[in-house]
Amino acid sequence: MRRAAGRVGLGLLSFIAFLGWSPRAACAPKGERPIVAVMPFAYNADQAEYAGTEKGLEEALEADLVKTKKFRMIERGRLGVLLQEAGLQQTGAVSPENAVQIGKQLGAQAYVLGSVTSVSVRDEWRSVKFAEKTTRFVEIAAEAKLVSVETGEILASGSAVGKSKTAEKHAFGGKVGDLASVKSMTQKASQALSKRLAKDLVKTYLK
Repeated sequence: MRRAAGRVGLGLLSFIAFLGWSPRAACAPKGERPIVAVMPFAYNADQAEYAGTEKGLEEALEADLVKTKKFRMIERGRLGVLLQEAGLQQTGAVSPENAVQIGKQLGAQAYVLGSVTSVSVRDEWRSVKFAEKTTRFVEIAAEAKLVSVETGEILASGSAVGKSKTAEKHAFGGKVGDLASVKSMTQKASQALSKRLAKDLVKTYLK
């Protein structure tokens, strides 16, 4: 009897595999792009002085995910209204439970939760042929996951680092170039981060 049940189980699994079932199939019918809502990113980095770096990252990620042509995205205005009604628009923290409820109200099939995990800003000085050169480096790391609204299953996950660099040189003849502000550099690094994070999410989603 157990052998018969085992054969039935293996047969069922083989049939499911033959149909091509996957976690993505539970998110959207085959051939359709799932509808996705990108929730506000949280700031979980140890560097408290750079809190706020996460602001706007979800908008950039949404735009970059649209460019991949793998997802249909919920318009940010609709999402903003629900976040405001739930008192979550300013906090920047959306729990999985809140994300599910908001996702269902928006008609989304999946949502993205993400966070900035570290921010690094450093200046390096060195002497270059009778001149002094200062280079500023900014790096922002973040991670995100794509979760099914219906089942709570993680459909994809990704992590990436965005970088930006600026420099100025002091010589006898005067100064060459200017160090960009930390704010402008974090914005540039965030743009690079968003593109890489979108690619990583798509890569794991399609596996």
